[in-house]
Formats: sequence, structure tokens, C-alpha cells
Amino acid sequence: MNFVFNPKKSAQAGAYLLGLNGGDMDKYIWIKMLYWADRESLNRWSQPITGDRTVSAPFGPILENIYDLTKECPVSLQETWGAFISEADPDANRVTRLADPGVDELSRAEISILESAYTKFKDFGFSQLKKFFSELPEHEEVGTSSKILHTERILWALGKTNEQIKKAEKELRMLEVENMLLGRQ
Repeated sequence: MNFVFNPKKSAQAGAYLLGLNGGDMDKYIWIKMLYWADRESLNRWSQPITGDRTVSAPFGPILENIYDLTKECPVSLQETWGAFISEADPDANRVTRLADPGVDELSRAEISILESAYTKFKDFGFSQLKKFFSELPEHEEVGTSSKILHTERILWALGKTNEQIKKAEKELRMLEVENMLLGRQ
């Protein structure tokens, strides 16, 4: 199952979390909160909030595009991402909300998931977060590299049956066809 990364919706989700924390946050904690929110959304609706690709990394699962955007934002994403969220400060390793992108792409339920992720992890230190996320059943040890973490593996780790996973895949394909026919991609 491959979702389409939505930079505008992702920026809204990321900026919302940063706003809950006064406007900035440790990059690592912030990315883990976003992963957890996507995971919870997958659990509820078989759809992530961000659409980002997940990978197992040395310190647990992360969202690949969002992680890359904390290092460098390409010109093509300046309007939908770079205007709202900074690249991580190389010394402090913090990301900052530069402006408020609003929340029109997010549902109330998704905002509730983001708030829950923030509440759950806001007081975690690096070691706690590393331990927690490295012990998730979907995570694979990868040494110093990273490896694609397939959505099916996350759904399986969440306790979904093979039938539920196949149904989610079918719904995703139908949505892709609908988007193509309606010119939304």
C-alpha cells in the first residue's frame, strides 16, 4: 500500500504540533509524534494523516519525506511546507513553526489524534523515545541505515487481519482511481 505524500496537510499537522509546544520542538520528538499520529490514523481508518512513506531507521520508525524536509526544503515545496516549518537548526536540532498554515486539510478527528500524540510524548527524552519506538512490533533493526516499512506491516502490528488489510488495499486502489478520474492527482 503506497499513499501519496501530502505536503500541505503534513505541514498543517506538523505546525499544529509545534503550536501546541509554543512554536518549536526537538526534531526527533516532533517526527516521532507525527509517525505516531499516522500510525493511529492507520489503526482507525487504514489511512495515514500525512501520506508519507515510513521507514525503519536506527532509532525506530520515521516518516521519510518529513525527515528529509527537516534537513532541506526543495524550492518545489516552499509554498506548501517551507513557508510554515523551518529546517532543523543544525546546532539545537529543533524545528520551528514559521507561520500558521491553518488546519483546513485536517479533520477534527485527525486534530484529536495529533493532540493525543503530543500529550503522550511531550515529556519523553531521547532515550525514552528511542526505546519506545524501537520496541514497536513493526520496527526492524537496520543498523545505521534505513529500510522501507511497508504499511501492511504496520497494520499487521496493529492487530489487523489479512482480510482487513486486503480490504484497506482495495479501498486505496478505488480511491486512487477516483482521484485520477476526477483529476485530483
